[in-house]
Amino acid sequence: MVRSVRKRYIRFQLVCDGPPLLTKDLAFAIRKMLLSLYGEIVVADSRLFLTKYDEESCEGILECDSRVIDYVMTAMALLYLIDSTKVSVRFIRISGTIKGVQK
Repeated sequence: MVRSVRKRYIRFQLVCDGPPLLTKDLAFAIRKMLLSLYGEIVVADSRLFLTKYDEESCEGILECDSRVIDYVMTAMALLYLIDSTKVSVRFIRISGTIKGVQK
């Protein structure tokens, strides 16, 4: 019997110093950092998806596999420069459901 994948949702806020980031640029930067730190297998197993991101407030929700949540959070914490914008990440909440993370 195949066990279904358990998802985790990470709510975060970026502190940006520079022009606002686009959604696609942020998703690409997270994947690139994850790839450089842990390799292709972890990136494939992460099932990483940027569910929601508000470009004005720099808040977003990221979906990933529960087995690699520590890797994803480490990769996000190590982001410092995305397209000439200095960034740092503040994690707000982690939950197993999207409704729980939005509270």
